Amino acid sequence: MINIAIDGPSGAGKSTIAKIVAKTLGITYLDTGAMYRAVALHMVNCGKNPSVADDVKPLLNDINISYIKNGGENLICLNGRDVSEDIRRHEMSKYASEVSKIPEVRLFLVDMQRKIAESNDVVLDGRDITSYVLPNAKYKFYLTAKDTERAKRRFEELQAKGQEVSYEQILADVRDRDFNDMNRDFAPLKKTDDSFEIDSTDMSLQQVVDTILAKIAEIDGKSNQINDEKSSEDKQTKNKRTKVKHRWFYRGLANFVRWVMGSIWVTKIYFKDNFPKNTKAIAICNHYSALDPCVIISKLLGKHGKVLMKDEVMNNSFIGNIARELGCIPVKRGEADINAVKSILGALNKNQPVLIFPEGTRNRQGTKEFLPFKQGVATFAIKAKAPIVPMLYYKKTGIFKRNKIMIGTPFWLDEFYGKKIADVREEATQVIFDKMQELRREIDILVEKCKGSKKRYLKYKKNQSKELYANVGDGRQK
Repeated sequence: MINIAIDGPSGAGKSTIAKIVAKTLGITYLDTGAMYRAVALHMVNCGKNPSVADDVKPLLNDINISYIKNGGENLICLNGRDVSEDIRRHEMSKYASEVSKIPEVRLFLVDMQRKIAESNDVVLDGRDITSYVLPNAKYKFYLTAKDTERAKRRFEELQAKGQEVSYEQILADVRDRDFNDMNRDFAPLKKTDDSFEIDSTDMSLQQVVDTILAKIAEIDGKSNQINDEKSSEDKQTKNKRTKVKHRWFYRGLANFVRWVMGSIWVTKIYFKDNFPKNTKAIAICNHYSALDPCVIISKLLGKHGKVLMKDEVMNNSFIGNIARELGCIPVKRGEADINAVKSILGALNKNQPVLIFPEGTRNRQGTKEFLPFKQGVATFAIKAKAPIVPMLYYKKTGIFKRNKIMIGTPFWLDEFYGKKIADVREEATQVIFDKMQELRREIDILVEKCKGSKKRYLKYKKNQSKELYANVGDGRQK
């Protein structure tokens, strides 16, 4: 199960961030804070004081909390009634803090939360998720912000809802709740040693989400190799004879497919020596046809190389088995595919090249202009500290056409190493885009001015260098 635990003080944006992360990953968001608010609301509705344990404990067995789906939202129900709006009233924040200090309430709700997490992929946020509710969660985060910023966010949120409250009162409430949450006797708010802290004071929602997703990918990347080897050993033990037989069959088909692809996808490769041998690298290329990877798989990547392919291809088991032997990594488009991320980082950690199309989809118009680049290449290149090898098809490709592809000089994004990926991903992607634009200019010169002759192209570049040197030498160019 994928269990993502997010803790932090009131107003840090945990619920909003958790919802976005859950939606991005396609898993369930479990709003634990709403559960405590629901308990507090029940006590208030029954005329009881949420801070008095003797008033609260006898009523716990009367509480039934459930969630219902309404579009993309989870609505929380108290004893069958939707209370999603009622629990968000300002006073409920204070009541929830008070009721959460009662051990019996926490035990009642924690048992419910753990059972849900045991059988579902979930994102949970609260005050003690990493320390008490799910201490063994693989992904732990502590989200915080300055108390003045958290009070400002809450003030603006309540104003937008038409609730009349003062900023000063909200700031005082935030500070009181921080003190209560951090100093309660049972399961207080604290940052665990294995939690990754994020200060969102000066960050946008998307930056926080990107940071969390990047950290998840990093954690998976470190453990991926060990887990893959263990999983492989377990599966081989169960079905060793069958797997060996089938693997040799599909491997033979894959080798045949490589030969066929190289034969029908006739392509002239320029500067093949630029492709690094026996080391990790991220190859990037423009994308016109579903068969664009053919020559790269058959002529450049080698038998250990990997290439990203849309997940739908794997739906057919026969084609899927051949694709796997060809080194294809299935990826679910339009969502954060953790398994694909793990496979990509795992391959790079094993010094295997990976082919990624930065445009993310085919250019169906067949023009030379690039589609907008996705930011995944920058993320992987920075995380794995891998070189990027730019490649470019000259124009729209096709079977039995004389396709031309130029391989540029590998480059690194080392100026971004050691920085938060969420902060530099956009800038790094622009660097990649600019490198591909440079390669576009070069292949146009090679084909159009030099008639596709590598010899003429090198001579042209040499003459260009001489002319540039002469211009600088006599002061005409600076």
